Amino acid sequence: KFERKPMPSKLKDDEVQELYAWVDQVPLSRPKRNFTRDFSDGVLFAECVNYFFPRLVEVHNYSAANAFSQKMYNWQTLNKKVMSKIKCVMSQKEMEDCANCVPFAMEKLMLRLQACANDRPASRPAPPSSASHRPASHGDVFEASPKRGVRAGESRGGGEPAPAPRGGRAASARGPRSPPKVTLNPSPSPNSRVRPSDRFDLQREVDTEILVEKEQQIQDLKETVEILESKVKKLEQLLRLKDAKIVGLTQKLEER
Repeated sequence: KFERKPMPSKLKDDEVQELYAWVDQVPLSRPKRNFTRDFSDGVLFAECVNYFFPRLVEVHNYSAANAFSQKMYNWQTLNKKVMSKIKCVMSQKEMEDCANCVPFAMEKLMLRLQACANDRPASRPAPPSSASHRPASHGDVFEASPKRGVRAGESRGGGEPAPAPRGGRAASARGPRSPPKVTLNPSPSPNSRVRPSDRFDLQREVDTEILVEKEQQIQDLKETVEILESKVKKLEQLLRLKDAKIVGLTQKLEER
């Protein structure tokens, strides 16, 4: 059983840096530019959970999002289907903070996931050994015969014929027995190598990834434009205040 991990109240710089290094070991579908913003829709967080708890997460249930409502849908689905099973349940405020890109809200949640991952009963399964998954060789084809190395119709040596099968009829009555024909790697027909539908699905996946990346770039540029526009408005306001002050001082000088 997992012990429920509380949300840490404060974060230290060394803890944050160690956390970032820990997250870097997880293969993610998108590059990390801004930790808080990139994880705000829950998709990359779901991929992190899937890396340490692969049987609990269905990554295809979570789609990249910029809208707050879609982000909350991802977080609520993840919280209900996955986080409750590892005793890492999020409150409504925690989900909203992550979706709203509140500073260090994502880091605090990721620290809880790290603690749950360290306490999980079993580690990630090791890759299968080469001995247990050895590819079939030419000699393995005939291991299913009753006597390995002795085929029907051959002599064992010393002039003694091979024993007759259990059915009672001698193998010589049916003539020499040819070895079974086994095709290890049947070559696919030219039409079945690459189906048009497979090429279409692959192209669609590539197009979707490109579209998501472009949308993220557009969103980043929009945020940059908004910041610059806000700075321009503040400068214009400051300029108007200075102009008004200059006019007031000029009037006072004229009155004198």
